[in-house]
Order: sequence, then structure tokens, then C-alpha cells
Amino acid sequence: MTTFKTIAAAALLSALTATPVFAQAAIQEPGLFAFYHPNLDVLNGGALTPAARFDPREQWRFKSAHPGHAIH
Repeated sequence: MTTFKTIAAAALLSALTATPVFAQAAIQEPGLFAFYHPNLDVLNGGALTPAARFDPREQWRFKSAHPGHAIH
């Protein structure tokens, strides 16, 4: 019984001392970002969308300026 009271007290104390955390937006205006960058993913930090990865017009992003040095 004493162990249960100790565990209950610890759980109650940790629940009362926990502070709420609010999420912050990574991009202030996602609609504006999507409008000006249609081939970039808003939710993935500006990475190319899956459709844009296979677009021949976007292949320059994967080519290195130096021959023999690949971009990973």
C-alpha cells in the first residue's frame, strides 16, 4: 500500500510540475512559400517534392560543380 501511495504521489507531482509546450511554425507563411516555390516541400524544410525529384528541369540540383564529386 505504501508503494502505491509513493508511486501515486510521484505521478501527481510530475503531472502538476509539467509545463505545457506549444509548437512553433517553421515557416511563417506556408501558403506564400508554396506559391513562390511550387517544387519545394513546405513541411520538409524546403526539400524537393517527390514529383520534382524526377523532373528533368530540377536535375541540376543533383549535379556537382566539380566532376567526380557527387552531392549526397
